Amino acid sequence: MTNHETELEVQACLDRELSGGAMRTVEDLLSRDVEARALFEELRTTKSLVAENELEQKLPESREFFWSGIERRIKADEGLRRTAEVSEGRATSWLRFLAPAGALGALAIFVGMALWTPEKFSTAVAWDDSHEIETPLEETSSFSFRSEAAAMTVVWVDSHRE
Repeated sequence: MTNHETELEVQACLDRELSGGAMRTVEDLLSRDVEARALFEELRTTKSLVAENELEQKLPESREFFWSGIERRIKADEGLRRTAEVSEGRATSWLRFLAPAGALGALAIFVGMALWTPEKFSTAVAWDDSHEIETPLEETSSFSFRSEAAAMTVVWVDSHRE
């Protein structure tokens, strides 16, 4: 007997966990294999020693009282969870309202900024057509053109140099 599977089968035989056919096979093995029989005896001795020498713990209260205390604690924890879920539900209901409202507000601001044109702003600020250009060149002239439709000013500077 050299493999681990056989050792597990011997242990299962001792614990009466095998079916009828498998049990007969292992009992056959035990009758002809000395090493398997020694393992079986060692496992049986260990099992009986553990069962006989196990310390018995006495509870200070009855079994029913002990388990009812555990049940009460579980129910109290469930009550706390429900309370937390209710308060969390209230917070999420506000978030369910505020998230779309905030997104709608941001969208309104974005659309307003996209539709905003400088022409509307030009009524509040007076744009004059006279622009001064300083240049170190003495023989320089300039022409300026303002297009309200394109919202831009073009300045042409000519230095009269050839």
